[in-house]
Amino acid sequence: MEAIEAKILLKNLLKRIRQVDKDSYELSGSLTDDEMRALQVALASLDGATLPAANHEPALTQPEMPVKPLEPTPELAPQSDLSQAKPVIDITHPEEISTATPSIELDTSTLDLPDPPADRRLCLDFGTAMSKVTLVKDATEARGYEDIEVLELGVPGDQEEVSENMLVSSVFIDGGGLLWFGQMAVQRSALEAQDGVRQRLDNIKRYLSEEGLTNKVLAKFNPTDNDITYGDMVLAYLMFLTWTVNQCLEESGEPRNLLRRFAMPCFEGSKARDSAQILRSMLGEAQILADTFDRSFQEGIPLSSFLQAVTKLREEKRSFGFVMEDITEPLGVAGSIMSWENRVDSLIMIVDVGAGTSDFSLYRMHFDENTGKSTALEVESSVEGITEAGNHLDGLLRGLILKKAGVDSNHAHWVNILGNLELDLRDYKERLFRDEEVVVRLFNDQLVTIQLDEFLSLEQVVKFGDSLKACRDRILSRVHPSFVKGAPHGALGLALTGGGAALPMVKALAEGTVQAHGKELKLVQTQAFPQWLKEEYPDLEADYPRIAVSLGGARKRVIERGGVACVTAGDVSGTPTLEGYYTKG
Repeated sequence: MEAIEAKILLKNLLKRIRQVDKDSYELSGSLTDDEMRALQVALASLDGATLPAANHEPALTQPEMPVKPLEPTPELAPQSDLSQAKPVIDITHPEEISTATPSIELDTSTLDLPDPPADRRLCLDFGTAMSKVTLVKDATEARGYEDIEVLELGVPGDQEEVSENMLVSSVFIDGGGLLWFGQMAVQRSALEAQDGVRQRLDNIKRYLSEEGLTNKVLAKFNPTDNDITYGDMVLAYLMFLTWTVNQCLEESGEPRNLLRRFAMPCFEGSKARDSAQILRSMLGEAQILADTFDRSFQEGIPLSSFLQAVTKLREEKRSFGFVMEDITEPLGVAGSIMSWENRVDSLIMIVDVGAGTSDFSLYRMHFDENTGKSTALEVESSVEGITEAGNHLDGLLRGLILKKAGVDSNHAHWVNILGNLELDLRDYKERLFRDEEVVVRLFNDQLVTIQLDEFLSLEQVVKFGDSLKACRDRILSRVHPSFVKGAPHGALGLALTGGGAALPMVKALAEGTVQAHGKELKLVQTQAFPQWLKEEYPDLEADYPRIAVSLGGARKRVIERGGVACVTAGDVSGTPTLEGYYTKG
């Protein structure tokens, strides 16, 4: 076991230790073999014994690049960006760095593969916190049923302890100029960035929705002399995501150029078109880069080599025919709800609460007596996304922790405390909502206890819930009145999905009644796990809120957006846009 692996395991072990009173602590659960080995390595180190040598070599020669010093910047207020903070302590990387950047030869073999099978496709859901991909094989005469496989990205991503089906959306550049991704980025940053001066990029997807793709990455994220933009960092993560997909496809005997859709937040107008085009191009480039660095991901990829490959890749224009259309995130969820063969008759609003955005869309689903199949229509003018989501709550929790600790920008170790807190903030939030209490240990060893009730009572948290309800009500007020007045059984179904589906303010969206167009609708939460999936794929229930987008988006047909129809006497008039589709069973 390498020293750095032992450090990572020991740091994770310490996180599991809980203080029970002033002078005692407890550790729940049993220790793994690796954790025992890490303790033995630590003991051997203290005894002066020689640690085992590393047993692997990096696939690419690590380039020489002097570590550029972090630039001192002015102090900031508690809610400001860390880029304005002045470092208190400096860090250096202990490893010696070589001098030559190896020449990169692009692997474009995927572009030369035969056309992939047309009866199957992927849907990639690039998430702010976690990314998911589903493979769906259509029903054929030979197969007779629709086959659904949520790819186990966490296995090649070396993060099964986090999730087998979801991939952590993080990128970290270490002091030696190596790129790390997913849970490996989290682990490496936990050691090298624990002083809070250095940071990893966790919310990387947000740069698609902000005007920051062409901006240079700040020194707190990039300690090297190689300039890189946030857009290229997004591309680097998509390269890693595509590489894990490659490994899963190879395991299943599927070609690397399998057709794929991709999910997008609910942007408006030109923003939606521009963002979709950017992501479509990036996903094509990511395939070539994933093939090029195929054997390097476990050892870290030199930043200079990655940048050289990107420059070479863009020297000529290429077409990526395997990247298909984009779908909105609620559209993907809607596609996962119905079996299309069972009778349905309902008005359903999809609410997908992720880390970066909360996306809404309204659907009229009904059973067509003429065809004997269910149909669905996305109601015109019903799509909307807001930026209040999981990350917003992260920021509010950070502010509460610092306030209770009495820490502000005047503190001697402000940068260290704030930066160190950022590394584990998402984990603290999840523990708070799960356990209704969380104890936070700051960089200066100060302990802060947060109760769920006090967090939910914050004015800003209450406003977050109000923003969700306001979005729901705006949509109902602007759609054609016939959809509301013709709602079956006078009810509006709320399908709550995404990583934030279980939050109390999200669940509150489906409670009570709502008034729209002079009619009162009863609010009803739909089944947390659709019945047809429960019958055919019960093992997906635990992960369904997070994988619903990719699952529905990969099915043969998607619901046409912004349909024009009205409801009369409870029936849909106009032309339904989605044919029925057979499912397994």
